[in-house]
Amino acid sequence: MPSSFDLQEMSVQRDAAGKIINAMTVDVEDYYHAHVLEHYFTRDLWPGLERRVVERTEELLELFARNQVKGTFFTLGSVAREFPELIRKIVSQGHELASHGLEHYRASDQDRATFLRDVSDAKKALEDAGGVEVRGYRAASFSIGKDNWWAFEVLEEAGYGYSSSVSAAKLTGLDIPAPRTPFRPTSGRLIECPITSVSMFGRDVPTGGGYFRLAPYLMFRNALARFHASDEQPANFYFHPWEIDPGQPKADVPLKSNLRHRVNLGRMKPKVDRALSDFSWGRMTDAYELNPAA
Repeated sequence: MPSSFDLQEMSVQRDAAGKIINAMTVDVEDYYHAHVLEHYFTRDLWPGLERRVVERTEELLELFARNQVKGTFFTLGSVAREFPELIRKIVSQGHELASHGLEHYRASDQDRATFLRDVSDAKKALEDAGGVEVRGYRAASFSIGKDNWWAFEVLEEAGYGYSSSVSAAKLTGLDIPAPRTPFRPTSGRLIECPITSVSMFGRDVPTGGGYFRLAPYLMFRNALARFHASDEQPANFYFHPWEIDPGQPKADVPLKSNLRHRVNLGRMKPKVDRALSDFSWGRMTDAYELNPAA
């Protein structure tokens, strides 16, 4: 764990209209992969569950195409093995293919050797399916933190060039403030691009995911505009294909968990559509300087 963060000085990328280009990212997983439902959709049940990730991801590809947006798809290696044609479609439409690990295990639940095998196998599965190099990685549930900081060394060992596995709003227990902008987590070349946190509900919360789905859209839009004005940095936004799927199977879980997972599923796609129109978006490599020589 570093005693200070080596923040990266990166030039802000702007579109033809002068708007800051933000990173539009999708964590490609199915509804039953969500950790909030893990005690209901246990792993032994996964082989027999309905698959919905292909249709929902293709729906997002159509939405992105209508808005002329390219994004980064952090995809599970297990999805690539089961649906290689989906991976080829993501790549063929000009999006960046990146890794979300093999089977959605939290990085914090793995030891060093297991994590190396997981991220290496996921990278190979994605590259075999997509026919392109995979340089980016995102840990399930942003599960790299103080106690497993060594994971960044493992990612570089496995051949990754950058990570997006930290949320400043969730990174707790540090002796120093968590950064909101890209930094080098080790002495190596790997760059970490944290999920952007913005001020909503009176506190800093990550952009995207359940926070975006639950918050009123105008609150999100104003918060992101304030972030651009104050920090003059791109935002790193994320969500999941299952978040635009109100028809997914329901889980018999406690009310709080059910609310976290299901509230506003039917409203999510129109909200994403509005965000695609209101702001400028691109791949991680469009928003940040993540070239191979970095």
